[in-house]
Amino acid sequence: MKTTPPYQHQLHYQITQTDYSALRTRLTASAPAVRSACGIHMLCFSSCLPSWDEPQFALYYYDNDPTYLLLERWLDTSRTSTMVAEAECRALLSGETDWLLERCNPVLRDFHDGLTQRLLLPHVMLTFHREVYALDGLDLWVALDSDVRSSLEHMDFLDPELLARDTAGQEGSCRLEISYSDAVAIPDEVLCLLAETAPRRRPLSGTRPIVRRQIAAYT
Repeated sequence: MKTTPPYQHQLHYQITQTDYSALRTRLTASAPAVRSACGIHMLCFSSCLPSWDEPQFALYYYDNDPTYLLLERWLDTSRTSTMVAEAECRALLSGETDWLLERCNPVLRDFHDGLTQRLLLPHVMLTFHREVYALDGLDLWVALDSDVRSSLEHMDFLDPELLARDTAGQEGSCRLEISYSDAVAIPDEVLCLLAETAPRRRPLSGTRPIVRRQIAAYT
């Protein structure tokens, strides 16, 4: 399993295939060492009564190997995660939640509260390929996600072959994520890079308004 720990702040964009190719070419030339490249399967949980004041959760596994998964919790700019075994995830998908309390883990306990009290349910699955670039001298990394596909068949989450069948015929989309440590500023060189190579990018939900205004000045 390959993964890259996120910084405290993230920007998320939908990008076109043209922008993806241009941005990937520039990143490969300026940051030839890719920190990680892997396939990712993600299952998102959401409430029928969503609130920005409530934590959000998602399960991940990498490179078609669900032996161990990550359960990630995020609230505003805070992100925490913990490991989940495949057997535990299968129990969860079957409706068994008691084991979440038996682990005595604060992330799992909060997830249990979400499932039992805040009406969290498996919502959508995403499967995609990710390349992560660490830029020299900058306290951030850039991730390019390609062939992003979705499915609502959450019971197939742990079976890559069934996921491939569920998403057959979809035209995979592309996404961009920038993960950084500074609470406000993105380096000018990164903003210029986005303006030059990804002019058609569209912010996805979760991008902070203060950063949206900052980036708009460069477009």
